[in-house]
Amino acid sequence: MLGLWLTLVGAVLADEPDVPGDPVPAEAAPAEKEPSWKRKGFGFGGIPAVNYNTDEGLGLGAVASVYRYDGKTSPYKVGVTLIIFATTKGIQGHRLDVDALKLLNGRLRFTGRANLDVTRTNNFCGFGPDVTCDPAVAEQAADDAGLVGEERETFVRRYYLSSYIRPNLFLNGRWKLNSPDSTGRLKTELMTTVRAIYHKPGDFKAVDSDPGNLISTRLDLEQGFLPVLQVGLMADTRDFESAPSSGYWVEGSVRGSTRYIGSDFDYFGFNTTARGYVPIVSEGRLVSATRLAIDGIVGDVPIREMAQMGGSQLYNVGGGLNSSRGVRQRRFLGNVKTLLQEEIRWRFVHFEPFHVPVDLTWLAFGDLMLVAEDWSTLDDLSKPIPSFGTGLRLAFDDNFIIRVDAGFSPVEDYSPGIYIDLGNLF
Repeated sequence: MLGLWLTLVGAVLADEPDVPGDPVPAEAAPAEKEPSWKRKGFGFGGIPAVNYNTDEGLGLGAVASVYRYDGKTSPYKVGVTLIIFATTKGIQGHRLDVDALKLLNGRLRFTGRANLDVTRTNNFCGFGPDVTCDPAVAEQAADDAGLVGEERETFVRRYYLSSYIRPNLFLNGRWKLNSPDSTGRLKTELMTTVRAIYHKPGDFKAVDSDPGNLISTRLDLEQGFLPVLQVGLMADTRDFESAPSSGYWVEGSVRGSTRYIGSDFDYFGFNTTARGYVPIVSEGRLVSATRLAIDGIVGDVPIREMAQMGGSQLYNVGGGLNSSRGVRQRRFLGNVKTLLQEEIRWRFVHFEPFHVPVDLTWLAFGDLMLVAEDWSTLDDLSKPIPSFGTGLRLAFDDNFIIRVDAGFSPVEDYSPGIYIDLGNLF
């Protein structure tokens, strides 16, 4: 989805101003800037959003984040983000995120998300790494159905698209295993996640909102309630969570759903993800960031769940802003997925208007995805799906980060994909 995301404003409200010390002589070098989380008070930022495309219509919305700092907790004590977005053709994307750190004597971190997704532009071209989304196939299907004129044009345009309504709830708890008073950077945590999702294909009027398109043959497998339980372990040595310049973050988890807990689906899944950050020059101005993720599913799940992977973080795979930038979103689907991503990040500008720290970071990236439709077709993993590109990060008050990426891939004939989102990719 191409969109125009407009101007950002950020500000800081400090409950307790810095206590001045001895004056610094004019010839002395200025002290190194302290990160935002070392003060007490609030930080916030927001962006209005405008979007338009043929399938979704004109969209308007806003994103706002508020951070509470206690002077001791990195990257913040509490963070809250609200996203409101809707279009003239009934597309909706509303989300409320809450992230609270060091609860229960410093051992518990709680993350919650309530989300409503309503879309008319979900891609579905089939399964495995060989899908082509060939428009000639759509045109032949239109001819077979005897369609002409505007009806035929709409059918062909939407043949590889699908609609769904997907309210969902995400609750994650991370329990620190080492002492909450430890001063080392290594954190080991036990993770437990509960998700509750209702998958409804189609729109508010009908389950099959585009009769005859590719997904119509499997709509009976797409609808139902999916509660998911997940448990895992993680180790984290990052120096700063929102924009790390050194350290690593690794995690492994298992997840699943069964009819014994009220699910309409039975499946088991696993994920292991490793992220590493290596400073190339001092002060973290030039950093190599790497993510390797392996994810597998046994059983049956809706397509939208198949196109998602992760542990403590959930993100779309198969193409799009979180995996293969430059590949259309969720194009490559399968029960077995591997993702390797590399970014070189260069923070080249820092300034502080109105005492608000602002950073600009340029990056170059490469993404490599491997997908197999099922465990019986692991030969599919020998067909890599590459993409590459460049991007910018604009950070306000350290934590409120907007990213803009441009990606290209040979599987899409190098047609550019433009992505705008919040936060670093990993």
